[in-house]
Order: sequence, then C-alpha cells, then structure tokens
Amino acid sequence: MGERWPGRRPDPFLGDYAGLVFAQGIAPQDLAVVFGAVPWELPEPVSDEAKAVYDRTHPHTRVPDEPPTTVYGREGDWSFLVGGFDCLLHFHEGFALPTGTGRAALLYHIAAKGMYCMVYFEDGRQVWSGEIHGTFGEDAAGRGGHYFDHVPEMSFLNWALHEARCHPDVRYVDGRPVFENGGWIPDWQRRFLKGLEIAFGISVSQETYDAGGYPLASVYWT
Repeated sequence: MGERWPGRRPDPFLGDYAGLVFAQGIAPQDLAVVFGAVPWELPEPVSDEAKAVYDRTHPHTRVPDEPPTTVYGREGDWSFLVGGFDCLLHFHEGFALPTGTGRAALLYHIAAKGMYCMVYFEDGRQVWSGEIHGTFGEDAAGRGGHYFDHVPEMSFLNWALHEARCHPDVRYVDGRPVFENGGWIPDWQRRFLKGLEIAFGISVSQETYDAGGYPLASVYWT
C-alpha cells in the first residue's frame, strides 16, 4: 500500500480509489463486510451485526460482471482491508463499526482529485476525519511543526510522525521528493505512513501479500 498510495494517477488494480483500513477488535471478514464485501461471498462466518451494517448501507447492491477485488486479513492485533472499496462509506447513513471494535484507521486516496485522507475511530466511533497533504504540520521551507497541533484529539500521533522523519525506510531528503521506481515519491507520504506504523504497531508482510497469502473478497459498489 505504501508503494501504491502516493500515486497521482489511477492504479491499474485499484483504479481511482485506493483504501486501507486497520481495526482492532473486529474479525477480518466482518471488517470486509462493513466496507462492502457481500456476506455470502466470504468463506468465513460473518457476524449478524456486520450483516446488519451491510444491509443498512448497501440496500441496492448490484453485482457487476467483473467486481473489483479487495484483500483482507489479520496481522498481529489488527484486522486489515486494502484495495478498491468505497472509501467514502463512513459518510453513508447507517454506517457503523460493530460493537467491540476498538481503534480503527482508514486511509484513502482519490487519484482523480489528488486527495489523501484519513479517518480515525475509537470504540467504533469516528473521532476525526480530514485531508492529509504535503505541508501537513510544516512551514513553507518544510521544517518542523507538530502534525496535529490544530487537532488536539489526534495530537497523540505527533511523536511517532516526528520519529518517522529520521527512519531509514523513509529516506528523508531535506523536504525534497525521493526518486524511486521510475517516479517521484513525495517524502511526506512515506513519513506519514511510517508514523502510523510506529504509533499503532501496524504492518502487513509484503512478502505474504505478494504470495497471495491473504484471501480475496469481492467488494461490490452500490
């Protein structure tokens, strides 16, 4: 996802929307269903509460000829969902995370609008949502600042986002983009993703993902 998310053009697999959700206290298949996976398409049993959320937010599901695929699974304490699902679903009437869901972070990129956004939940309730951009928490020269000073409820992330600035995986270069894999990758995006990984202990094994070690769910658009 870290490789896909920074792109400004539609991804050949994900299209215009690229989404990633991590959540605690919820089964991976329930997380997939809450964000649009058809319950009867999944091999694992789905909870009644997750099905109820699906019924409220997807009342007119129409199965397309070639539905997009979304990967879901579990890493450590976190269930995750990544792929081309409806990233704006949390705005739909009736949307809710099932009882028992703890912290949850939703990241989405809308390539057509050049938007990078985050939604954060605690105890199943939305705490904050907003757009993330290259000058997030920095001055015009790209120096310093606290990323969430203007959002007190999210300031707990500040220490991790600052620590990510010096992480070797980020390769911070004085505020300039890093050229990699044939394109320019703005370093602030790498810092932000690494900061979330540090703060929450979130990660997905790229080797396992590439080898197809996680199941695929068909996610249908309404």
